[in-house]
Amino acid sequence: MNSHKVVRDVSFFFCRLVPYLVLLCLSFQAKAEVSQPAFWEVRKGDSVLYLMGSMHFGHPDFYPMPKTIEDAFAKADRLVVEVNLLNLSPQAAQIVFKHGGLQQGQTLKDVISPSTYRLLQNHVQKTNVPINAFHRFQPWYVTLLLVETEIRKTELQQQLGVDLYFLKKASGTEKPIDELETLESQLSLFSTFSLKEQERFLRQTLQDLQNGRDYLTKMAEAWRQGNVDVLEQTLIEPFRAQKDSQQLFDRMFTRRNKKMVSAVERYLQKGQRVFLVVGVGHMLGDDGIVSLLQRRGIQVERVLSAAPQKNL
Repeated sequence: MNSHKVVRDVSFFFCRLVPYLVLLCLSFQAKAEVSQPAFWEVRKGDSVLYLMGSMHFGHPDFYPMPKTIEDAFAKADRLVVEVNLLNLSPQAAQIVFKHGGLQQGQTLKDVISPSTYRLLQNHVQKTNVPINAFHRFQPWYVTLLLVETEIRKTELQQQLGVDLYFLKKASGTEKPIDELETLESQLSLFSTFSLKEQERFLRQTLQDLQNGRDYLTKMAEAWRQGNVDVLEQTLIEPFRAQKDSQQLFDRMFTRRNKKMVSAVERYLQKGQRVFLVVGVGHMLGDDGIVSLLQRRGIQVERVLSAAPQKNL
C-alpha cells in the first residue's frame, strides 16, 4: 500500500464526503479562461492570514493560479495545510489499516447486508476490480476505494491537487509547513461511525455512482470561477436536505471548522503572515471558517472573484 497515495485519497474523501463525493468521479470539461478561485484575506491588527479553499484532485486548467494568489503565497511566512502529503509517517499504511481494516476473521460480506453486497458485486463487475480486493476493509474505506477507482477514469489527477501544488512550492524554499491535523485524527473520525452507518454511506455511494453526470462540471467550474454560491449549493446544501447526514456533517465539517478557526486566531496573535490551504468545503456556509471568523469580529475580505458573489 503506497502511503503517499493513501493520505491523498483520505484528504480527497474529507473534502467530498459520501453520498456526494462520488459525483466528482465524472469528466471535467474545462474552459479556457484563467482560473480565479475564491480567496480571502484575514486581518487582525497588523497580522495577515490568507485563506485558500482547495480541491484535492486537480485538473491542468486549474493552473496557473492568479498572480494575486501567487504573490500572497510568496509573501507568506509559512504554509498551513490539513495534512502534509509530502512528509508522511513510515507507519501511514499501518494507521490506515488500523482505522479502515476489519477485525481478524471478519470480511466485508460479514458486516454488510446481502442486498448491499449484491449492489457492490454488480458495480465491480463493470470495473474489472475483483470484489475480493474489498473484503478486508470496513465499509467507509471501501467507499473511498470505489471513488478512487472512478477518479482514475477521469482527467482529474491527485498530483494536480491545490494543496499539493502549494506544498511542492513550499518544499523548494525555506518556508515552514504546519499541519492542522494528522492522518490518525482524520481516519479516527470515520472509524467511530458504526458499521450500520458506514453501510448506509456505502449503499448511497453505490447508488449515486449511477447518475449525476453534470455534477463535476458544475462544481469544478464553480471552483475555478470562485462562485461560492454554486459551491455551497453543491457541497453544503445537500447535507441540510437529509436528516441522516447531519451527524456526518457535524463530525466532518462543523467540529473541524471550529478547530481550524481557533488555529487561525492563534496564528493572528503571533503576528505572522500565513497562507492556509484547506478543502474548500470548510470555507462555506454559516458554519464555515469565513462566517465563523466574521462572527468573532475578525476582518475577512474576499480578495479575488471572477463574478459577483454574495458576501460571505
